[in-house]
Amino acid sequence: MTEAGPHGHRPRPDPTPSFVSAPGGRRIAYSTFGDPAGRPVVYAHGFPSSRREALLLHDTALTAGARIIASDRPGYGDSDDQPGRRIPDWPQDVLWLADHLELDRFALLGVSGGGPYAFAGAWRLPRLAPGRLGGCALVCPLGPIYRPELLAAMNWAVRANLAVGRQPAWLADLLFGRATTAVLEHHPHVVEQVRHIGAPPADSEVLAEGDNAAVLNATIADAMRNGALGARRDLVLYTHDWQVPAADIAGAVGIWHGEDDGTVPVAHARWYADHLPGAELHVMPGEGHYSVPFRHSAQILAWLLARI
Repeated sequence: MTEAGPHGHRPRPDPTPSFVSAPGGRRIAYSTFGDPAGRPVVYAHGFPSSRREALLLHDTALTAGARIIASDRPGYGDSDDQPGRRIPDWPQDVLWLADHLELDRFALLGVSGGGPYAFAGAWRLPRLAPGRLGGCALVCPLGPIYRPELLAAMNWAVRANLAVGRQPAWLADLLFGRATTAVLEHHPHVVEQVRHIGAPPADSEVLAEGDNAAVLNATIADAMRNGALGARRDLVLYTHDWQVPAADIAGAVGIWHGEDDGTVPVAHARWYADHLPGAELHVMPGEGHYSVPFRHSAQILAWLLARI
């Protein structure tokens, strides 16, 4: 089965999962998109989302000669949960996946809520496996919102949802418990209204094209399965110290962010640029949160592939 691409493009592949097992038997689900023989880019999906999100890069990756490898973070989609996980633990999952696929060298691409995880990978992977990580790209990345000024810069709807991560666990369980997750799993289009809060025209345009919104809706359903354990854990992790020393990240990190982003403000990208020694910041005038990965993925992939 395939999903029709936007504007009559080539059909998108079915993101049927493959699996790799971490020590102890925990399963990590992943899918590949783009050119199967292309240079590998490991993709960190947003929040709440799933590996299916990388479907949206399939056509561009195929043309660019990039092989996109997207996994569900623990507790999302088809990946087993990992109780007690931290953001800096994710790079070890990447390394197990890279070993399984026999990737000698690869790049990282983190989008939105996947940004903190790619950021952690840029720090930890060179220490776990020297020489294997090429470049790292952060696209409209969520910044360290445990810093009050970065949380305060966000629009009220996003801020209200993320702030739950700082509340007692019983409140998070109440707000994001079985009733809520069941509604979102079966009616993920409800989130469409949130996407449009503060969205600039560029975002409204790309979300109205082809099946873009339908793919994003499907990622919400993926994230809500099995009680949304991964998403609920991310709410806590995002709002507490990530334990990633930015000053110790020496490798190349490219940052792309829409100047008119109404979901994750450009102040977050500027924080990364100010704190990462190897940062290269690209602020895109007139672009929003969704339009940057849709419209500028060819540029981003070219930047990454040149560093593998």
